[in-house]
Amino acid sequence: MTINQHNGVSDADACGDFGVVWDINLTAVITTYFDKEGRRIRQIAEITEDNTVMNTVSGLTLRDGPVAFRQDPSFDPETGLRELIYITGTSVNVVRDKERLIDRGPILIDGQTGEILAQGGTHPARELLDGSFDISLALPAFCDILS
Repeated sequence: MTINQHNGVSDADACGDFGVVWDINLTAVITTYFDKEGRRIRQIAEITEDNTVMNTVSGLTLRDGPVAFRQDPSFDPETGLRELIYITGTSVNVVRDKERLIDRGPILIDGQTGEILAQGGTHPARELLDGSFDISLALPAFCDILS
């Protein structure tokens, strides 16, 4: 299954003196695996995004992307709930002159709480989400590059 989604996330106070708008445009190709009883046990989402981030005061708008990452959640076949989410690839890639904000590398997340269980690489945006699935919590990661 392929999903195309547009999602805008904003916080007028994300950076104190200015807010951030993250305009997310993604395509996800999702493959789902079932056990012999027909219960979902695993899913692979190959995600590509081409986004923008904007300083709400200055209007400075930067490209975030293109990025590509893979989300691989596992599910408890009895409850249908996500157990773990393993993510690899690059999920944020913003460049301004010689400055770069990048969130990439493997990361393992608790599928119920959003807590980061293990990680490699650099995760300035995902670390702000630790314990949550609310992506608006990641907006302060863009403050330095948008200032």
